[in-house]
This record gives sequence, structure tokens and C-alpha cells, in this order.
Amino acid sequence: MKKSATLLIVAMFALTTLLAGCGSKNAADPVNTDGNQKSENQVETVKIKYVVPGTEPKDYKEVFEKINEKLAADGVGVEVEKVYIPSDAWDQKLNLMLSTGEDFDLFHIMQDRTPFSSYYNRGALADISGAIEKYGQNLKQHIPDDIFDGAKIDGKYYAVPSYWVEMASEGEFNIRRDILRQNNLEEPNTPDELISAWETVMKNWKGGKKPYFSNKADFDPVSLHTTVLHRTYDSFPFTVKDKFFYVNQNGEVKSWIETEEFKKDAEFMHQLYAKGLTSPDILVMKGEQLKAQIDSGDWFINLGTAGNLGSLRKNNPEATVDDIGVVFFNPEKEYLRPLTFKNGNAVPVNSKHPEEAVKFMDWMLASQENYDLVQYGIEGKHYTKDGDKGMTAINDPGNNDKPGYKGSESQNGNVSFMRFDLENSIPENNKVLFEANSQAVNSIAANFAFDPTNVRTEYTNIASEAAASITPIYMGVQEYDQAFPAALEKMKKAGLDKVVAEYQRQFQEYQAKQGN
Repeated sequence: MKKSATLLIVAMFALTTLLAGCGSKNAADPVNTDGNQKSENQVETVKIKYVVPGTEPKDYKEVFEKINEKLAADGVGVEVEKVYIPSDAWDQKLNLMLSTGEDFDLFHIMQDRTPFSSYYNRGALADISGAIEKYGQNLKQHIPDDIFDGAKIDGKYYAVPSYWVEMASEGEFNIRRDILRQNNLEEPNTPDELISAWETVMKNWKGGKKPYFSNKADFDPVSLHTTVLHRTYDSFPFTVKDKFFYVNQNGEVKSWIETEEFKKDAEFMHQLYAKGLTSPDILVMKGEQLKAQIDSGDWFINLGTAGNLGSLRKNNPEATVDDIGVVFFNPEKEYLRPLTFKNGNAVPVNSKHPEEAVKFMDWMLASQENYDLVQYGIEGKHYTKDGDKGMTAINDPGNNDKPGYKGSESQNGNVSFMRFDLENSIPENNKVLFEANSQAVNSIAANFAFDPTNVRTEYTNIASEAAASITPIYMGVQEYDQAFPAALEKMKKAGLDKVVAEYQRQFQEYQAKQGN
């Protein structure tokens, strides 16, 4: 009933917008300054607001002036204003904007943080199926069908995936091979070997800041990339969906925090913490602090991919791009995509310009020129081209020796157009992230969208309780055997069993529809 009400509201809103548009056409036609009637092929420009996490680049206004000039020259009829929200305030601010119906037209989605289905279940997303069909020719050409289908719910599109990364990269970690050599260490093949090597590095470290484990506190292994451990478990392949649900390739669904795998993860993290390999402030670390650590070059292990030659050379002048390597535990095992896409963009249900939002996303993929302008800025000022797919960033002394503008390919990148810093980027990272893995398979839950409507109160309660009670255990600050029983009792009282049962029921229905 709640979903029906939401759809009715969306339909009424769409009808109102349609009637308003019809009314404007019945009014007097706009005229040019010379008094002649506006030409039929002229397009009226609509301004859209695009909300993203991050910090506004120094030369943002200059670059977006060029972007809007190009949009006008191409007759798209769209002008774009990009609004940046600090990453640490992103969830809170975006939720407020959505709940209060603030006027904006496009926003970024991080599937491994808050999947688009969560926004859909709150009635916050516009159905953009019609707009994609009408204006999304380039999107459909450059985003594979199996990835685009991951943005559908009940056959309708509610997001546009950013096809910028091979999701089977989940499960790898970066290691500093120069530091291994300095300490006469071999590359670790197991979690225990990893801890042992890290202890040696920490003991011998002569840098300014200790190479602590760096990540924001959470209990979601996909967000934390503690998925690197999962390849060492006999039960792999499996994934953790929506933070709370273990799903294996046989279709078995369990409460994640009650699994043996969760316990193993937590015990590994506790070893890091007890041995001083995790920052003592890990529970309150902010994103800016973690980014600063990677940018400084003061790190040894990073779960996921990190770093470039420029940052590495700040404290290691002799470093080369080969000094950062990619490691998968048990590389002979299957490679699993927990999600079909990692990032994307969606249109809020209150947007007055959903078609224009889709037009802008499609325009970005209409040409290499458009893409380069959005992602790399002004050629000759922010970057220079290096062959067909290479680029060299131009650092600005007035901007801490960083380019005055840089877009975000994790927000709206596409592998068909991406350029690489051939001098500073890490070859092994590029291969794992940006080349299709022919051995990879999708999780059977990759495209499943959970609807918590029937357990709304319990779902909200367990999310709040887990942030308080489960996160310190999963981050290793609290010892599992001592802290988990009380934490689990609190989770049960908050409604965990009811939520898991509802998830299991919906997933079984989903599987039946897939013919599994």
C-alpha cells in the first residue's frame, strides 16, 4: 500500500508537470530580441542541480562555464550546477535534502555504501525509464546491458550506473613492494602472514607517521573491503548484501553478524588492533584523515586500491609505479562481483527536470571531447593528452601542487572514454580495476533489491544498534568473545530476526522469478 501511495504521488507530480508544460506552450511564444518569433530548432535551456560528495575543485566555476558553453553549442538545452557536500556529511545532508523535498535534479549513489534500492524503498527516486528510452542512446551504447539492468526495479530504471570499474576487483588489496624489499619480506599469502609482515614493517618504520590500517569504522565488509579475507574461507564464494545479509551462490541467506565468517573477520581485525597496527582513533577517523595518509605515502597495506606515483614520492623520492602491487589471497579461486555496479547517479522524485538530468548524463558519453572536459578539465591548463588514452595532469602551485580541476570517474566515469596517467598511475591497479575479468561471475544477489517496508521500524532500529554495538567489534576495538553476546542480544531486541526472515522471504521470491 505504501509503495502504491508513493507511485500515485509520483504519477500526480508527473501529471502536474505535464500540464504545466502544456500551459506554457499555449501561452505566447517567446521572442528574440529582434522581435521575431523564436526559431523552432532553438532549445530553451533548463538549469539542473547535480549534488555530489566531495570538495569543490579550485577551478570548478571556470570548467563548468566551459561545460555549459559546450552543452549550449550542442543544443542539449541543459545548464548544470554541481553542488559539493563534504564526504563526512554526505549521508546526513543528502537524507535531509531528500526528506524535505529540496529542489535538485541529480545525485550520486555509492552502491557499496547506500544502494539505490534504499532510496527507492523510501520513495525518493524518480522512474527515469522513459527519459532513458528517449534520450539515453549513448548511455545504452556504452553501459553493458547486464550492468544497466542492475539499475532496474520491477523492470523500470531508477538509476544510471557508472561503468568505470570491474566489480570483481572486490577482494584485492594493495601492498607496498618497496617496503617489502626494505624489510626483506616476501609477499604474504595468508592473513596471518599479512599480520606478521605488517608487524615487522611497523617495528622498522622510519617515516613521519605510522603506516596504520586506514579505513572509516563500519561493520560492512564490502564498504571496508575486508572482503579480502573471504577468499581464504572454505565457504567462499559468498557476499554480504545491504550490510546485514550473508548470501552464498547456492541461494542461502543468513544473518551476517551471526555467521562464523563474521567472527573470523572480527578476530582478524582485533589482532590488528591489539598489535598496534590499527590507529587507536579508528572509531572516530574521518575520511579526510584517511585520504591524507594515502596521499602522504605513509602506508604499507591498503584494503582495496590506493595511491599513485606522485603521492608515493612525497616521502619516497626513488619510488616507481611498480612499487605498488595488487594481491588476491587464493588467486586460483573464483572472482565474485558482489554488485553489478559500484557507483551511479539517480534523479530524486521531486526533480522538476528528470529528462534534462538524463540528457546531461547521456551528453557526457556523446564524445571523447565531452568526457575529457567533465573529467579532466581544460586541455592545456589542467591536463595534456598522452596518446589515445593517456593524459598528464598539470599541477597548480597555487593549489598545493595539484591540478586546479579534476572530475570524479567513480561518480560518472566510463571505461570507453577513460584516460590514464601513464606516468603516475599504477599499472596493476589499472588492470584489475579497468579491464574486464573473464573469470568473474556475478553474485546471485547482485541485482536483488530488498524492500524493508514490512519491517521498516525494525530495519531502522537494527541499523542504529549495529552502528553502536557491532561496529566496535568488527573494527577489532572490542574483543569478539567478550563483547558479541551482549551486542547480539541488543540486535535481537531491535528486531534482527524479523528483518532477516523478511529478507529471506523476498530473496526466495526473487530467485523463483529468475528461474533458480
